[in-house]
Amino acid sequence: MNETESKKSPIKKSMSIIDNDLKKAETLMDEGKDYEAIPILNKLIETSTLSLSDEIILSSLLIRVGDWENTFKIADQVYQKAQDSQDYLQSIIAILNMAYAVIILGDLDKSSKLLEKSEEIYSLISKNNQANLEEVEAYKAYIKGRLFFFSGNKEESLKYMRRSLELREKIGKKRDIAESLLGLSNIYRLLDIDFDKAFDYTNQCLRIAKELPYQRLIASSHFNLGFTSYLKGELEKALSYYELAFSYFEKTNNSYYSLGVWNNLALVYRAQGKLDKSVELLNKCIKLSDKLENNWSKVGYNVSMVEILLDKGDIENAKKYSERVKQMRDIEKTPYINRDYTYTEALILKKSPRTQNRAKAENLLRSLIQDENTVSEIKIEGLIHLCDLLINELKLTQEIEIVKEIKPLIKQLLLLTEKSQSYWYYAETYVLQARLALLTLDIKSARQLLTKAQFIAEKHSFDPLVKKISSEHDELLQKLDIWEELKDSDSNLSDRLKLANLDEHIKFMIQKRRNGIPDIAEEKPIMILVISEGGIPTFSKLFAETFIIEDDLISGFLKAFNTFSGEIFSEGLDRASFGQFTLLMKPLSTFLVCYLFKGQTLSAQRKMKVFVENLEQNKQLLEKFNEYYKSNQVIKMEDLPSLNSLITEIFMQKNIG
Repeated sequence: MNETESKKSPIKKSMSIIDNDLKKAETLMDEGKDYEAIPILNKLIETSTLSLSDEIILSSLLIRVGDWENTFKIADQVYQKAQDSQDYLQSIIAILNMAYAVIILGDLDKSSKLLEKSEEIYSLISKNNQANLEEVEAYKAYIKGRLFFFSGNKEESLKYMRRSLELREKIGKKRDIAESLLGLSNIYRLLDIDFDKAFDYTNQCLRIAKELPYQRLIASSHFNLGFTSYLKGELEKALSYYELAFSYFEKTNNSYYSLGVWNNLALVYRAQGKLDKSVELLNKCIKLSDKLENNWSKVGYNVSMVEILLDKGDIENAKKYSERVKQMRDIEKTPYINRDYTYTEALILKKSPRTQNRAKAENLLRSLIQDENTVSEIKIEGLIHLCDLLINELKLTQEIEIVKEIKPLIKQLLLLTEKSQSYWYYAETYVLQARLALLTLDIKSARQLLTKAQFIAEKHSFDPLVKKISSEHDELLQKLDIWEELKDSDSNLSDRLKLANLDEHIKFMIQKRRNGIPDIAEEKPIMILVISEGGIPTFSKLFAETFIIEDDLISGFLKAFNTFSGEIFSEGLDRASFGQFTLLMKPLSTFLVCYLFKGQTLSAQRKMKVFVENLEQNKQLLEKFNEYYKSNQVIKMEDLPSLNSLITEIFMQKNIG
């Protein structure tokens, strides 16, 4: 063939077009125009004349837009060809692309086997190819991190994902770095339950993804931020992030990601009590999963639909969706779908006014809880529903003995929610236990349990829940006299049930509500005291000249000091009532800082925390406290103007924390 004929060769021309199309698709994606690149990629998938290098580029581009089925298909073709030609570098990239794709598609065993195969091929790559070896090693570590993440193995997942980030930062490819950052954010979001770290890693990923731009990662970052916001109870934030994520997945026709966003939006609307919107989105999920023929996800959406329809009181339609779960069980014949059906059947029977049906519901729920193969989520839900059944029985029968049946269920619920890291439920279960303690007039235990619940909520950054629990504790303090009167009288159980409000709390747990958060008003500061060993005041400041301070307030407080310090520290409480005031105490070296105020506690707690932290970091002020204490002197405000400034800055400002 002469040169002129070669130029006119249809094969050469075809390869040139393919090469140009690949470059065009990649350029469009690099410019953040995935919507324009996807039709080109779809055309290339059907092309039979792709070279080995073209196919490996194509499979990697398909990963970038989240087309996992075609990623696997093209990578598999590459692997077969590369094996024949003994091109080990292309082979391992192809096999790793396949391993990555099948993780997302839900076949973890297959991914694990592919990774094992990749180790064999890795040993055959020439040591002279160091740059490529490092990239392959980083990619392998990333995929192992993903595999262990989906397997629920936190330690191994963190180990490999951190390794992938370390190698990728050394190599310096921003797109790969962003992938590893998002991988770490997923681990901290769902396995390690550290929302601060999850937000940090997601935002690092988002910043890089926007610079590139990398559209799927931008959308995935918004999805992560939405889910973390939901878990923290920040529902409006969650909605705004999900909307940002969905606009990308909808335009790219990415069914799997769209399902995820719709489902999570449905969760947010349920938490807000907007049940019609939740039903509408779940219907979309069910219809799309029917098309995808993905029974695993389809079962979950139908179970969620049963729960929400029962929240609405729509029992007849709930039965229809429960029947759909039964039909899928009969087709698949798998134990997990059978357990899901048993769960929906129990919930429907529980709504029946007939005693025998409610008894059947109780038996079914107990069987699920006792089944070691039942997933934690259903066990947790089952225990909550069992508690609800018994609380309703308690209201009807007024038999206090039923409380003894509820107590072990709550203990089991505490163990399970902590083990499964369902920390929102964990904190709420302590609140449930506190309300139950009030029924038996164990007021001190109720307060200790509320303190513990608030600590858990604060530790996990559940700010709306912190506000709710703190407000409930304040309300209990305000009603202490009423509860003490009930203790001293022959009160009936119905009075205590009404005051404890047990059924409302369990209803919120069942419906997964995260709204109805009370507004927290600023407290009115009355006095700050720093007390040394033995209850001797080293420093005091009175606030608010407009407030009439009784002459004996300080002396009266000091007389009661030992009682209050014992109540707060030895009995595990975080606040105490002092007449019309509330008292907080915090240790500071060998001193106690005491804050007396009027009003709600949460803002006061946050101010106290900041104040004590500032004092701990100010060595000069601490030395002054010690000097005055040793010389039996009381610090006057003019002696330490910096202290006065600090107190004014912290205690007189609004909305700290």
